[in-house]
Amino acid sequence: MAKLCDNVVLCRGLPEQVPMEDNYLDTLKSAGYNCDYLYTSRFEFINSSDLKTCLQMPDNYHGLILTSQRAVEAIRQVFKNDKKSLIPWKKLPTYCVGPATSSLAENYLGSECCLGSQSGNANDLAEIIISDIKKISKPLLYPCSEIARETIEQVLSKNRINLHKLVVYRTITRESLEADFLNIIGTVPKIFVFFSPSAVQSILSVLKKYPNNIKNIKAVAIGPVTKQSLIESDFTIYATALKPNPASLLEAINNAGCANDNLEIK
Repeated sequence: MAKLCDNVVLCRGLPEQVPMEDNYLDTLKSAGYNCDYLYTSRFEFINSSDLKTCLQMPDNYHGLILTSQRAVEAIRQVFKNDKKSLIPWKKLPTYCVGPATSSLAENYLGSECCLGSQSGNANDLAEIIISDIKKISKPLLYPCSEIARETIEQVLSKNRINLHKLVVYRTITRESLEADFLNIIGTVPKIFVFFSPSAVQSILSVLKKYPNNIKNIKAVAIGPVTKQSLIESDFTIYATALKPNPASLLEAINNAGCANDNLEIK
């Protein structure tokens, strides 16, 4: 059961990139937490013409790999006025990290063969791809961020599965982040939920100017990749969600709170 004094800060992208109905926010509020957003970054789509060229040749690919919602949005942007061009991709396998990315692929791209929604990270998805593909002659198209890790490439390469990696967006720290952070941090420790390594780096860029504020951040990671980014940036991990969904996040925060309460009692 959450304490009413527990405050949670959701470190997300810009407002227009956060769903109007944020299930994370609703779940935490229903459990008694006070929640705020801290918008950390914005995303800039790049190499759109190259992406369009690739998507116009579906016969050259076995399917798609989508490890983020931004990758889905990049494809959607390319064909926002020409949805018919995506029709050939509907029947091809679309391997997605997590339920949110899978849902966007189905709703925005019309994908009818989404696999991997149960995966929580790139390594899990790679294993799903390997188990699904017995023999492949065509590469998988992999639109991704410029800071995407090489996990997928390395694991699939070892299993002789080729992919065509194409950087389609980059992350830029939001101009007002410093002021917004200082306005929200206060003097009482708060739970900061990090949804991606890029969010970690954005907050870290502010903390380099105000290092003492790190003591008021209870860092919570959505998944092992973000957790590793937090560790590498010298954050103390408060909790880690086992899966990228609201229920898992709430469970992780509640369990961390109970563990800390027990320590204080002792």
